[in-house]
Amino acid sequence: MKTPKIVVIGAGSAIFGLGSLATMMQYPRLKGARLALVDVDEQALATMTRLANIMNDTWDAQMKITSSTDRRDVLSGADFVIVSIQVGPRETVWEMDWKIPLRHGVRQPYAENGGPGAFAHTARNLSVILDIAHDMEELCPNAWYFNLTNPLIRLTWAVRRYTKIKKVLGLCHQLLWGYAMAATILADRWDIEVPEGFHVHTDADNMPRFIPVARAALEHLDIKAAGINHFSWVYDIRDKLTGEDLYPLLRDRWLHHYRRDFEPLSREMFEIFGMMPTAGDSHMCEFLPLVHDQITKPWEKYDLKLQSWDGNRRRREERRAIATSIVNGEMDVNELRDVWRHNMLDEGIPELIAAIIYNDNYYHQQLNIPNEGLLIPNLPQDAIIEVPGMVSGMGLQGLTFPPLPEGIAELCRRELALSSLTIDAIVQADRNLALQALLLDPMVTDIDTARSILDDFMFEFEEYLPQFA
Repeated sequence: MKTPKIVVIGAGSAIFGLGSLATMMQYPRLKGARLALVDVDEQALATMTRLANIMNDTWDAQMKITSSTDRRDVLSGADFVIVSIQVGPRETVWEMDWKIPLRHGVRQPYAENGGPGAFAHTARNLSVILDIAHDMEELCPNAWYFNLTNPLIRLTWAVRRYTKIKKVLGLCHQLLWGYAMAATILADRWDIEVPEGFHVHTDADNMPRFIPVARAALEHLDIKAAGINHFSWVYDIRDKLTGEDLYPLLRDRWLHHYRRDFEPLSREMFEIFGMMPTAGDSHMCEFLPLVHDQITKPWEKYDLKLQSWDGNRRRREERRAIATSIVNGEMDVNELRDVWRHNMLDEGIPELIAAIIYNDNYYHQQLNIPNEGLLIPNLPQDAIIEVPGMVSGMGLQGLTFPPLPEGIAELCRRELALSSLTIDAIVQADRNLALQALLLDPMVTDIDTARSILDDFMFEFEEYLPQFA
């Protein structure tokens, strides 16, 4: 059997590239694979290519490594194309996504995957995401497209809707936040050490506290959750060793006997809707119509923190420094054997690739795939939903779940309707559809406000939105 050809687009990324490269290079089932690294940043690409060669030699990965700043140079014959790109300087444009609506009185709780900021985030990235898929149509039409770029639902769905590439998978690690929350509540059961005042806010500076709890959770718990990306819900939670159903205990402790300041919005949604949300307050709040009121200020009541853009910048520099130190011979490459110790997360990419190539029958906890066959019966069939499933030589088979409670399902359907219209507006470069999409957003409550936000987005991000010129 031939070894797979894997193309990584965005390989120079300090956030994604370092950890994913380390996990792929040391995975035994990928020994001898062909690996092509792509990035438009020549210096970052050169560093990662040198690092990959060091890993290859030290870990005896026997991979055939190539690199290029032009993806078309390497896409031919690819079996897997892994995409983690961002258009524009990440933290700078993300902060603008938040500040521009604020000029017009719309205070978003996070501004990455939901809220009007998510429209701009989608619009900047979508053209490149689709261009990659169009190149794949020509050069590797049977390859898998693994998308790791947010907003994950919208970009993954757009590839399925507007290209001939149908083997599309969205990948995310957000379920880990659900594991960490559950382990915090049940910590005494396994003597898990939880730092004082612990929370799971999605923030670079919180990762050193978050990761040990999350890793312990993965050791002791099994969670089956479904819904949509960054807005999934626990159907079943068990002790991994004994199989005991822990949902009743978790429910009773969190709702009645635990700190009320621990992820208070998640706790309240759990109490009202009857299912535990998994994403943590930072991301879950993006999809709710009740977190932006200027009078009640729910961001204060629930302590909803914005992303630390400066913290993310520091994290990028720290990871670039690690890569540079290894390349310069100042750090042992074996320091990257365990990516977790450097506060890097693992999406399970090598396991997915090997399972498809070698029929490994691998169970993956978060597959963002079309709802074909109504895996979640009360969500749209063509939408991208998030479920666990089996990965094998047959591809991806998501698990089928009972319907979501109707209140939760309606919140998901609203986001999916907004996502669908947003995709169409951007691909068709239709400003009227774009205005409609903003008016569907639960955080926008005024037509003139929506128009003003859209106008500012088009002006401020003009260089990234040539289709609307």
